[in-house]
Amino acid sequence: MSIVLLAKDLGLSISTVSRALNGYEDVSAATRERVIQRAKAIGYRPNPSARRLGAGKTSAIGVILPAAGSTGQAVDSMYSSLLGGVVTEIEPAGYHLLASMQAKHDAAREAALFENFIRGGWVDALLIVRTRVHDARLELARAAKMPFVTYGRTESDQPYAWVDTDNEKAFHLATTRLLDLGHRRIALINGPDEYSFAQFRRRGYLRALASRKLKPDPAWILHGELTETAGHELCRSLLIRRPAPTAFVCATDSMAFGAIAACREAGLAIGTDVSVIGYGNSSLSAFCDPPLTTMEHQVFENGRYVGRALLQLLRKEIEPAEVHYLEPVVLVPRKSDGPAPLEA
Repeated sequence: MSIVLLAKDLGLSISTVSRALNGYEDVSAATRERVIQRAKAIGYRPNPSARRLGAGKTSAIGVILPAAGSTGQAVDSMYSSLLGGVVTEIEPAGYHLLASMQAKHDAAREAALFENFIRGGWVDALLIVRTRVHDARLELARAAKMPFVTYGRTESDQPYAWVDTDNEKAFHLATTRLLDLGHRRIALINGPDEYSFAQFRRRGYLRALASRKLKPDPAWILHGELTETAGHELCRSLLIRRPAPTAFVCATDSMAFGAIAACREAGLAIGTDVSVIGYGNSSLSAFCDPPLTTMEHQVFENGRYVGRALLQLLRKEIEPAEVHYLEPVVLVPRKSDGPAPLEA
């Protein structure tokens, strides 16, 4: 039964019933007792969400997840692990996640969705994922004085709480591995350059080339969506060049799977004629043919770190500038890369 029907049953106003149930002293003891007893008799239970909103607290943490591609494909599976880690930490403390999805890469629409979260009073804190180099969402959260943690970094000059993976080191390691295998024509198939992670990964790739005094070919650095389709199309566009790259470092395992398909279509043997390295150590990477060399990072543990930081910020136990965690990365060698072909 709703509070509206309970009030009608008692012949009282909704406001009086609500105040009686919440113990306000401006309602007489006799009326409070009458309301409580009638509520028990008919099995009325207050709506917990309404009670939290009335108290100015929702016990919800908001996050808007990016789709894998611009046509609204499902959310990248990496976020399942990340959010699983967050929930593991916040649920025992009485908080839950309120998640929505951004169907396209549209910074203005994404900011508008966050603004709805904030103005609607739906959440007590925010988790901001897939950060942009210049990210308006941080300013929205600051203006609302709402606690937030970013998964990824930005170029903001104001202190903020962030958790991130060492993307620059990851792509430095991957590119160095290929250089050590004798490759000199190494292409980077990267994510959209508006995102911070893509900038860090490009930086790692370029630093590795510079360490061997190799000049990068701008035509071998391509950006696209983090999907198999994009990886396939970008790799295919590079394979028709002369000379073509002998190795590809890909922003995600999904892009690497697409690149492998493009190489096969071109009649190239993976790990022999051409090498491919992914990122993420996804569940499929060990089972593709050949198994994919990739970069491992602990997304679930990152989520736990994010969850703990959010709780500490909500309890005012720490300041945002105290939350800076850069997760190390590990290269997972498998069979999709090998020595550069002799003619290279």
